[in-house]
Amino acid sequence: MSAPDKRAAAGDLPVTAGRRTADGRLVYRMVAPLVIWWGWVAVALFGLGDLAVQGHDLLSLRFGLGVLTVTGVVYACTLWPRVLAGESGIEVLNPLRRFHIPWSAVNGIFLGDSVEVQCARPAPQKDKTVYSWALSSPRRARARAQLRGLRWDRGSGSRPASYDRLPEPARQMAKAQPAEVFARELARMAEEAKARAAAGAGAGAAGAGAAVSAAGQRPETLTARWAWQPLAAIVAPGIALAIAQLIR
Repeated sequence: MSAPDKRAAAGDLPVTAGRRTADGRLVYRMVAPLVIWWGWVAVALFGLGDLAVQGHDLLSLRFGLGVLTVTGVVYACTLWPRVLAGESGIEVLNPLRRFHIPWSAVNGIFLGDSVEVQCARPAPQKDKTVYSWALSSPRRARARAQLRGLRWDRGSGSRPASYDRLPEPARQMAKAQPAEVFARELARMAEEAKARAAAGAGAGAAGAGAAVSAAGQRPETLTARWAWQPLAAIVAPGIALAIAQLIR
């Protein structure tokens, strides 16, 4: 059973679901990738420690470089990916790419197999959808969560002890998957940012999507670049491993 794509509702969320950083931005990510990362770090440290004590030959060097290369891949797929939201817009960090999307360029935030940000781009470019690796939300898992929520509302199934005493917004959050909660909050932030921009621009400003400033500047738009940190974490030990393989 799969759930259809749906637009994230901009409901009232009194408490942020993200983690606030020192610069005031909010970080959105899942818990499972962090658990995988730290589990792998423990395994890698154990293996490298054992090599440092017992292994002092070329084969051990190759094995150690292989562990470091795999660690770079795990880092790129677990610890690095996240979504950052601040005053200027959303930054989506995927394993090898990072996207900065100004609020004015956000056409909508949707929930498919992950949190998806639909971005406006100036002609002749077509609009682009940015898929967040960090905020994945498989349709089957969402369907199971919806069925579980229906059972909770009917009073059946294993539900939180205080569920009946929770206000309705809190109940909705308890039944939703984390990615759905994140999508709702990001959608609310996008609408609030556009409302502030429209109010500040006055009656003569364009209020839908990418707005052109009074000075005649080009509208803000999506920018994308390579994510050099995870790339370096993979490529550097990978090159060293390739060189070690050539040594006889």
